[in-house]
Amino acid sequence: MTIKVRIPSQLIIEHKAIPHLYKTEIYEWIKNKQVALISGKGKTRVITEQIIEVISGQASRIQVMSCENNTFETINELERKLLEDTPDLIFGIGGGKALDVSKVVGTRSNVPVVLFPTAISSDAICSPIAVIKMMNTSTSIGVRMPQGVVIDLDLLTSCPTRLVSAGIGDLLSNKSALFDWQLAHKAGKEEMNTFSSLIANNAVDSFLNLLNQPEISRSRLMKGTAESLIMSGIAMSIAGSSRPCSGSEHLISHALDYHCGGKALHGEQVALALLFTEHLQGQYESVERLAPYYEKLGLPAHYEDLGYTREEMHRAIRKAPSMRDRYTILNEFDLTDQFIDQVLDEVYPESAKNRYQITDSPAG
Repeated sequence: MTIKVRIPSQLIIEHKAIPHLYKTEIYEWIKNKQVALISGKGKTRVITEQIIEVISGQASRIQVMSCENNTFETINELERKLLEDTPDLIFGIGGGKALDVSKVVGTRSNVPVVLFPTAISSDAICSPIAVIKMMNTSTSIGVRMPQGVVIDLDLLTSCPTRLVSAGIGDLLSNKSALFDWQLAHKAGKEEMNTFSSLIANNAVDSFLNLLNQPEISRSRLMKGTAESLIMSGIAMSIAGSSRPCSGSEHLISHALDYHCGGKALHGEQVALALLFTEHLQGQYESVERLAPYYEKLGLPAHYEDLGYTREEMHRAIRKAPSMRDRYTILNEFDLTDQFIDQVLDEVYPESAKNRYQITDSPAG
């Protein structure tokens, strides 16, 4: 039996991708069509104006809508405005929140979406999953894959370092997630898709191979990160869920959001939790191999660097298995207070503090 997999029909990752949009098939898609632009906040508005300048002579009508956050209320309001005069295409422009909102609105309105990421802080740039806030709680929902993705490397090279670190953290967590998926499969809890697993694993390996090069420009780092995050998105599309890229490390991050105030970016929290979950998984060599990459990339290696106390980290780990019905390494242990304290000491020593400085503001 074969399965039908949705992937973007246009993927553009290059310098001057936005100014040269007129050279692409996407430009032909909007000829004499109505286009709605869903724009994130802050500096994203400048990028939105650049896109309008490029497409204004091609589209028959351009509607611009602002996405201030990723709440259910914002999505309902944008959808209401959209359906007053349904466009032929949606352009989602911004960071993870704006992209996720665009995917949800497009899916619910049955309008194809083209994404223009202004940051690579997560795999939201090309995935069948969107994270929205309902009742002050982040919830993952299934959405259609974007019809196109346009990544302008000139734009990404000026992306705040903190957002890049978050995107890399989200990417590296594939390893832990795949271990958990295999564990659930062996326990008879879930089926496992080998193609999806291969792609998610190779997404990380290809990125780490890039980092092993003696010299790497920021532009090449951005391109490699974006390519690997897109591979992760395609792996999820094949699996029909976030399983190949979301396991116990994501459950801990969700618990930090829900029970401890969500003080950091998703990818930062996932990178931090990855060290804990791979330790539980017995992947000690993997944790050891990650250490120089964490140092090179400036990824967080201690919870205090993200503003969390030991008590909060303890609480998040204890609550993590209940965040969703997903079998992971956390189900294999009796998470007693004594056990969690012991592993916290082993995974997050005092020497790991003060390696990660939160200096940049997150983008919407």
